[in-house]
Amino acid sequence: KLLSAAAAAHHKAIGSVSGANGVTSKADWEAVNAALGRVIASVPEATVMDVYNSVSDITDPGVPAYLKSLVNGADAEKAYAAFLEFKDVVKKNQVSSPGPAATAAPAKYSAIDG
Repeated sequence: KLLSAAAAAHHKAIGSVSGANGVTSKADWEAVNAALGRVIASVPEATVMDVYNSVSDITDPGVPAYLKSLVNGADAEKAYAAFLEFKDVVKKNQVSSPGPAATAAPAKYSAIDG
């Protein structure tokens, strides 16, 4: 349900992209971030950190500085500060244990590979 809502928010945001710079509306941007926050908060922090650390393990340490060099540094710092604020909101709402396992699709749906 949460992934579906996040996908729908992304789809809507892509549909509202306008102008030469390809920016979505502020409302759609906020909806995407809220949906992603709910998805991330729906799993325990340890699981989120396992993913983070796995990506960190395969990412060259020079990547952050390189990416920052491609944009306005002050804007990058503001974006990072906003990301840290987002992280704090998600962490405050994080579940402590995983929810029930996903169930198989109802029989009325055909198999993807069948």
